[in-house]
Amino acid sequence: MDFGGRKIEASDIPDLDEFDKSIIQTSLCNAFDKMQPRQGGEILLHAHFKKHESEGKRAKYTVHLKLATPGKTFVASEFGWKPIDVLQKTIKALEREATESRQKRGEGQPVWKKKH
Repeated sequence: MDFGGRKIEASDIPDLDEFDKSIIQTSLCNAFDKMQPRQGGEILLHAHFKKHESEGKRAKYTVHLKLATPGKTFVASEFGWKPIDVLQKTIKALEREATESRQKRGEGQPVWKKKH
């Protein structure tokens, strides 16, 4: 999967059609682009997908995201039935964690959360 030169690693992406894979790629790129300017320095975003086997046709998925910044590493994890929905929930959780950490350090709201 190509992320356009961004430092994004994705492992164990589930077998999906090309449209769904492009949604995953776009979601990860957008998340990277939102978080990168406010973290200072280079960042690395790692996404790991895990499929939990089940007896029926459906399977649960877990997505782990890790954002490595120069001063701190943030992690978030979510699970559910649809891998794209789980990824988007995990991205929101990771953004929330990074935002809360910045606010605790007194750096205010990040660019993607500013109100106009």
